Amino acid sequence: MAEQAGEEPHVAVVPADDEGLAGTAELLRRGGVAAYPTETQYGIGCDALQEEAIERVRALKRREEGPFLSVVADHEMVTDLAASFGEVASCLADAFWPGPLTLLLPARSGLPDALVGEEGLVGLRVSGHPTARLLPRLLGSPVISTSANRSGAPPIVEPEEIAELFASGLDVIVNGGRLRPGPPSTLVDARRTPVRVFREGAVRANSLARRTGLEVEGGQANPLVVLVCTGNTCRSPMAEGILQKLLAEEGLDDRVDVTSAGVAAVHWGKAVDEAQRTAWEEGIDISAHRPRQLDPGLAREADLILTMSEYHRNRIAVIAPEARSYTYIIDGLYGEWSGRRSRGRREVIDPIGRPQKVYRRVFEQMRKELEDSLDGIVERLSARRESRSQEGGGRK
Repeated sequence: MAEQAGEEPHVAVVPADDEGLAGTAELLRRGGVAAYPTETQYGIGCDALQEEAIERVRALKRREEGPFLSVVADHEMVTDLAASFGEVASCLADAFWPGPLTLLLPARSGLPDALVGEEGLVGLRVSGHPTARLLPRLLGSPVISTSANRSGAPPIVEPEEIAELFASGLDVIVNGGRLRPGPPSTLVDARRTPVRVFREGAVRANSLARRTGLEVEGGQANPLVVLVCTGNTCRSPMAEGILQKLLAEEGLDDRVDVTSAGVAAVHWGKAVDEAQRTAWEEGIDISAHRPRQLDPGLAREADLILTMSEYHRNRIAVIAPEARSYTYIIDGLYGEWSGRRSRGRREVIDPIGRPQKVYRRVFEQMRKELEDSLDGIVERLSARRESRSQEGGGRK
């Protein structure tokens, strides 16, 4: 934006609504530069195919080296930047997009140099944040995604701080409110197996291997907790996110793996919008979640299984009878482990088809039980891993 002589630099701030995003996309189309929220932090970007705009981003970042990553709207837009999208990349994308996983793929010829790394690779992802996902769709082109800070400085999570730092040079900020600081996207070479992790961020190498079945360099055989409901679209994805956050707050997120599944899940779709919205309000992003059926292999691989009701516990006993001994119901969990008997039916109710406030109550119920029982969860995982190690049955 041009400033009149004598005026203080000023950057426009627009809401993340239809009008604000449409205007931002039009500005990017004309070579503009915008700051926008992602699921990990605020990003700065422009049309990834406009070299002059990319140079503006580089100047803002005071960055001289290294390729810029980009966000795309969907799988189809990948071919705007990548020369190929093979089976390994497709498997990773199906498992983690939208979400914080950046795939490095062979670059198409003729791309701006600022997008292409030394090995001729370009990095791209479909963001889990609705704004970062919608901008490239409205623009019709990939959008540069680099953290909204000076190179080497901590990420900025407040739009006001971005406006102050980049007042001259940035055209618009899409206001997504204050973001909860989190790790950047995980960066992987998606051309072949074993999958090579260049930067481990929001998605752990263990999760890459476990969710896709691909061989991944650097994966660890951490103990595994599996949260189980029926369809794996609301309760268990929220519980998975809650437990991951609790572990991270205790510094244990790199020592324990957490996933979720359903006893009657189908391998398509996503977490329902109400569950995503409830989790997002607490800084938990489950947009990348995909429903998964609890099969005998996953049940046996688990070190601890936490279910929503006795029905699920009984189903697990049929799927993998040996898993019964390490399967517990979340409702009343702390009381059970403390030696107190629970009265009445133990159940986390299914909120499907109910109002948003029911999702909130279910979320709070699970959070309280998991928070109160966190020490017990860690203790049981440690004991089970020790037992498996002595039996020679641990995962390699």
